[in-house]
Amino acid sequence: MRKSRTTLYICILVIVCILSVLQNMNILSRIVATPTVFEPKVLSTATTASKGSLRRIPADSLHVSKPTWWLESRFHFSFADWWDPAKLNFGALRVVNDDLVQPKAGFGTHPHRDAEIFSYIIDGHLSHKDSMGNSEALPRGCVQYLSAGTGIAHSEMNEKDERTRFLQIWMTPDRRGHKPQYGSSKYSTADRHNKLLQILGGTQTMPAWETAASGAGITLHQDANVFVSEADAGMSQDILLGQDRQAYLICIEGGLAVNEVDLSMRDAIEIVATNSSAFEVKLTAGSQGSHFLMIEMQKA
Repeated sequence: MRKSRTTLYICILVIVCILSVLQNMNILSRIVATPTVFEPKVLSTATTASKGSLRRIPADSLHVSKPTWWLESRFHFSFADWWDPAKLNFGALRVVNDDLVQPKAGFGTHPHRDAEIFSYIIDGHLSHKDSMGNSEALPRGCVQYLSAGTGIAHSEMNEKDERTRFLQIWMTPDRRGHKPQYGSSKYSTADRHNKLLQILGGTQTMPAWETAASGAGITLHQDANVFVSEADAGMSQDILLGQDRQAYLICIEGGLAVNEVDLSMRDAIEIVATNSSAFEVKLTAGSQGSHFLMIEMQKA
């Protein structure tokens, strides 16, 4: 009996010594404080440079909504009946929806107020009608803009026989109560080929980037600029994102490298400069080329 107790005491003493060594090596605290968590999917990656940061938003992390037979939407931010407190906005950018609308269907007449809304058509045609009497259908590469202001009603329909894909984007205005207005611009592939075509401007001047080209002059009630580009494989475009500025980029088709971060179709990325320095960013199209849209704006 005495021998068993002695053996037990010796075992306890050995364990205490081992724990003491582990504690001194800072191993035990890691084991206790940080349990192993296995995650089947990485939702985002972030890299930081001395003059800015990049945060990738993978396509498979977007919320997919299929509320009816004719619509499939991918939400970048909280919208309709989907709410994620971590995805409310990015500065003045409030909504980015990647919408697929089946033929002979669409969004019937509905109201808006105090929002800057624009649609960029990727495939098919998008027909617009509003309470101010505007009515038109636009194809790929064109943009429709609606400043809801004090109030307006409109519809967006696919009246053709092929599926329509478009980006529906909302921004908060610089103030409430603007007079409602509608605008649109038509562009060819050549207009955005290997350049950054500004399809919407804002309250400040367009950045003086080497490949930036001014478009038709639709003006948002916000300090923001919207660019689109269709770049050949391997084509690089350099931008200098000013201090206190940020940008949200969506890879619409193909692939794109933003500095060291690779994007595939429907991926997005947040690009943020620091408060004290501009951020050098290189946009390089992948092996299949790249079609992308970028919203540059005042930092939140």
